[in-house]
Amino acid sequence: MTAIDYIRQKGFEHRLQSGQAVLKTCIFCGDTKGHFYIDPQEGTFCCFKCQERGNLITLQKHLGDYRPDNGGGYHHRHKQTGEVNQAFAEPKKYTLPDGQIALSCHESLLNDQEAMNYITGARGISIEAVKHFKIGLKIGKDGGRWLSIPHYAGGRLVNVKYRSLPPAKKTFRRIEGCKSILFNVDVLEGNEEVYLCEGELDAVTLWDQGIKNVVATTTGAGGLDPEWIDQLSKAFKIYLCYDPDEAGRAGAREAARRLGYDRCFNLVLPEGQDVNDLFKDGTGHGEFNQAVQDARKFDVAGIMSFQQGIEVFSRERGKIEATGLKTGFADLDRIIKGGFNPGELVILGAPPKIGKSTFALQIVTHIALLGSPVLFFCLEMRPMKIIHKVMQCHNQSEEIGQAEIEKARIDFKGKPLYLGYCHQKPTLEAVIETIKAAIRRYGLKLVAFDHLHFLCRSLSNQTQEISLAVQSFKFMAEELEVPVILIAQPRKLPENKIMGAMDLKDSISVYSDCDHLIILHRDKATTTKGGTVNEGMERQDQAFSPITLCRVEASRYGPGGECLLYYHGEYSRFDVMAR
Repeated sequence: MTAIDYIRQKGFEHRLQSGQAVLKTCIFCGDTKGHFYIDPQEGTFCCFKCQERGNLITLQKHLGDYRPDNGGGYHHRHKQTGEVNQAFAEPKKYTLPDGQIALSCHESLLNDQEAMNYITGARGISIEAVKHFKIGLKIGKDGGRWLSIPHYAGGRLVNVKYRSLPPAKKTFRRIEGCKSILFNVDVLEGNEEVYLCEGELDAVTLWDQGIKNVVATTTGAGGLDPEWIDQLSKAFKIYLCYDPDEAGRAGAREAARRLGYDRCFNLVLPEGQDVNDLFKDGTGHGEFNQAVQDARKFDVAGIMSFQQGIEVFSRERGKIEATGLKTGFADLDRIIKGGFNPGELVILGAPPKIGKSTFALQIVTHIALLGSPVLFFCLEMRPMKIIHKVMQCHNQSEEIGQAEIEKARIDFKGKPLYLGYCHQKPTLEAVIETIKAAIRRYGLKLVAFDHLHFLCRSLSNQTQEISLAVQSFKFMAEELEVPVILIAQPRKLPENKIMGAMDLKDSISVYSDCDHLIILHRDKATTTKGGTVNEGMERQDQAFSPITLCRVEASRYGPGGECLLYYHGEYSRFDVMAR
């Protein structure tokens, strides 16, 4: 049972929106304006009115249905598959900072003239703001002096960020094990217009200028926690007040991509001046007000003037190979000119049992281990099977015991690999909406979908259905600036025939909309009286040689090419072979 299954069972009125279930009435506070959201991927819920949040167990406990001895406990497993139901997972535990220590730091700042001179003089922040946000001073064991900036939510201290004071080099740190939240998050309630800054002092500065509906990221320009996306979902207009440097500009565009280009307005500040720089000497009102008036949505995706194009070309020339997502296969990266880039649709085709899913999963895993958020969405395999394959490949081991599990737990800690699956009959619309929601929420940089023809099984007009699906994935890739790997099946082929573009099912619609078409091929294995002479094959795949031809049949950016791979079927892994 999932959280959504549970509310259906209880008869709560709800609707599906952007891959999430929205209840008409909050179960906790009774609000009737649709503020209660359930995330089917995470199995969690949140009411943006009363800020109540939790998982299935929280709901069951609240409604008196929780029975830990009757399959409702934290370690619930499916009786037949043994699969752990993620909706029953115990919520992550966070450490709460000592509120008295934070208040003591605040008092220390008020009584330290040197530190106060810095905050009110050099930074131009008022004593009123210092007191409102309870900014403090902490003296480290080594004598280092740190500005303490407490983060509150619902009147409760949740985290504290420390910023080194001059003349020390600017560094930041937070309390280990505490939850990261948006700074000044409580102002989001009831505000349909909000200012989003890159740092806490910028937010405090705007608050000083009378802009109270301001929040700030607490992890710099490049980070937006999935929960923050949820909290900002009620704002109709978001002013992005990021730093006017390369990191800030990239962070603002990424924020707009995930929050929605239609409601984000980019404030362009004078070069070299962040929000605090603009106001700290008592000036800047005119420039900031002008920036607000001139704030514009980001350019419409797919539209640019030729003059803009020249500037982009000049800036980006030669960078594509350096910025593309590397597959982990150097020869393949070379053929496709550096890796997968935003907006690209990659079709991966091969006959059954050749290893399409394994190959795509290995690429996705490789990118995740490098730190980029990725999603592997599979309609045929359940998550536990996928996890087993990942651990086999990563550990290069056929058998997965406790040692392999512990190694994977350590190696994948904090690595943003997400798995998608359908718990009900999949439809194109539902799959696309779920993936779009995941891209925005988790900041995905790559999506792999397995597979196209499992999704499109119409008996009446499969050709039209496949054409629509391919176009939908391509449009999604372009709109949200994410490369998509789409696995496709071929028609039935003669033995040992190397498939080509026209061998794909409904090939015209599949081939015409992709940026890269990658084909995998393995010949039937040579056998002897005692069996196959080849090693490294899965038992159910003994008919095929492990030597695999990886061919880029077509590419918008070059003539294509090919490389050789070796398939280790015993642990679901491909490796590059020298020709």
